[in-house]
Amino acid sequence: MDDYFEQLAAQLKNDLEEKQAQHKTVMDSQQFKEGLKYLSDFSLDAINTIRTMRFYSSRASHIYEEFPSINSSDDLFQSIVGIRELVKNGIHNMAKRELRYLLEMTTKYLVVDMEKMGAPLTIKTEYLQSDIPNASIEVIDRINTPFDASLDKQFKDEVKDIFYKACAYVHPSKKQLDEQLARYASGATIGFETAKMLADINQATFRTYDIILTMLFIGYGPSMSGDHFIELFDIQPKWKFHKGKYVQEYSKLFDYKSERQQKKTT
Repeated sequence: MDDYFEQLAAQLKNDLEEKQAQHKTVMDSQQFKEGLKYLSDFSLDAINTIRTMRFYSSRASHIYEEFPSINSSDDLFQSIVGIRELVKNGIHNMAKRELRYLLEMTTKYLVVDMEKMGAPLTIKTEYLQSDIPNASIEVIDRINTPFDASLDKQFKDEVKDIFYKACAYVHPSKKQLDEQLARYASGATIGFETAKMLADINQATFRTYDIILTMLFIGYGPSMSGDHFIELFDIQPKWKFHKGKYVQEYSKLFDYKSERQQKKTT
């Protein structure tokens, strides 16, 4: 019996070493390395954008001190850093659950800020409890975006799509179990994810951050947000969210500004 367990342990050790050697080729690939760098870059850009908005809001602290969406910056930072570290270590389902939370939190805080504009923070927190439903994202329909009707619908439909797809990772579900079994069968267990798995979670994460930042800009208002785009982002060509679907559309709202008009003529 002792020989059996010794042989079994040796076989398991050998199998693990082979699997690690095979996965090293994945981790050393240009695609995987670029995926990790991209994750870190857009995560840092998201954090710095939110940090700048929080700092800049001190110019009108009498207004923004009462905004849950602005006061939630520390929570956003924790989640963005946490998601980055989870993904870097091959822990994807927890990251998806956190993305759902971020999307729900930002959406609901923006609804409160819009519907109780001018009210003190204490009133807004009570309103959050009494008038914003739990475990639902349908309140996104109560947000007034600056987009035209077609883009407004796309934006709100995409928020719902991300939220409800992520729900499959919050509660036990067939989708989650089927994915787990498929990964086990292919050997893509924790720490042995493929380059495609990394690319997929990066895409979902960037998509969510693009929407979250857009909602923060909407809540921030066109005057303060416009200053950010003209004075900061326009001179940062490597800012990742220039390529965000909805951040791009929001940025276009400031094309009328003289600073941009001058650049077009020079």
